[in-house]
Amino acid sequence: MKRIKNRRNQTYRTPSYAKLWAAQVFSSAADGVWLIALPLLVLDLTGSKILVGVISFIELVPLTFGVFTGPLIDSFRKKSILYICNTGRAAIMVLLAMLSANHLLSVWIAGACAFFLSLQSMLFAPAKVALIPLLVRQKHLDQATSLMNTSDLIGLIVGKLICGVLLATIPFSFLFTINGAAFFISAVLILLIRTSEPIVQKSKGTEDMKAGYRMLKGNKTWLTSVGYFFIVNLVIAGLISVMGPILAVERFGKDYSVWFAVMYALFQAGMLLGNLAVFFKWNTKHLVRLYPRTLTGAGALIMILFFPLHGFECVIFLVLGIIISYIDVQTVLYFQKTVPTAYFGRIFALIFSIVKMGEPLSAALYTALLLLMTANYIFLSIGLSLILIFFTLSVMQIVQRTSHEKADRSV
Repeated sequence: MKRIKNRRNQTYRTPSYAKLWAAQVFSSAADGVWLIALPLLVLDLTGSKILVGVISFIELVPLTFGVFTGPLIDSFRKKSILYICNTGRAAIMVLLAMLSANHLLSVWIAGACAFFLSLQSMLFAPAKVALIPLLVRQKHLDQATSLMNTSDLIGLIVGKLICGVLLATIPFSFLFTINGAAFFISAVLILLIRTSEPIVQKSKGTEDMKAGYRMLKGNKTWLTSVGYFFIVNLVIAGLISVMGPILAVERFGKDYSVWFAVMYALFQAGMLLGNLAVFFKWNTKHLVRLYPRTLTGAGALIMILFFPLHGFECVIFLVLGIIISYIDVQTVLYFQKTVPTAYFGRIFALIFSIVKMGEPLSAALYTALLLLMTANYIFLSIGLSLILIFFTLSVMQIVQRTSHEKADRSV
């Protein structure tokens, strides 16, 4: 019996972790559905490419509020926060279904619902990350976090593909009803999780936020990682949410909803592959070197989208997902291992807020560029800019490292 008990203690596959994993699958699948459905709903209601950008901007704005939620996450049970978020998202989906069925749904109501869905996602993500170390041991944190990210990506892929296929056969109202049920199932699974969270102290408000800010500001490596993370979101978020539907409409005609879902799902599939690379230990410890090299590659891929690729755009989105996920997961793991447990919530919320601030700015950037040039030239200009900036930075790093090695040998 002791041997069996020790084996259980040596793994992250505990019942509570399994329930969180399953809840994440349902929650992510539901997220995948509304992330595809709402931009296509706006196109269906208005036919305006600019409004797609505006709604995407509204949807992404709440992700920048994370700086104010860190003390909140540290002051309440993470499990309770996750449960409230998913019951709230289930209620919003039911509201969307009712309004759509009665032909009362306008683009601005859809935008408001997107805002509140995103607001709850902003609370859900850091609370989930902060809960994982409470369910598994430190030595299993790499695998547990990587597997949790895998569930997130699998759910998003499945949700996006289901949405693209179902929208060709069922109305938005029925789709939103199914989505609400998925969020509700996730909430029930979260409710069944057993965890002994430490007794929390009452938040000191701005003092807690300042403490987290001081910790982040005083760590140069943390700041560097956050800066690169911000750039990744600045480039990729608008590329997916704003340019994705437009690319599908311009190149695939009447089948644009299916193609947009496929491109978006393949991007998530690429993120899954990148996540698995970390899961099987194919990772590197040299994050500072990794960032400029991967962003140079991302720039080259985006620039290729300038050309008509006759379906190979999906391959570009797949490879972009691999690149982004490979650095994403390693960055999260780095923070999980270096941030003190008592500051998990506020530090992760602060980082999440700073990084996610790039997403609404990205939507605004791509929307503004659409007023100045066509989609093809946007891909060309963004991709070329990334190549020039980060290839130069990568070369500078190599030169500096070589000079330091020569100096060490001379000594």
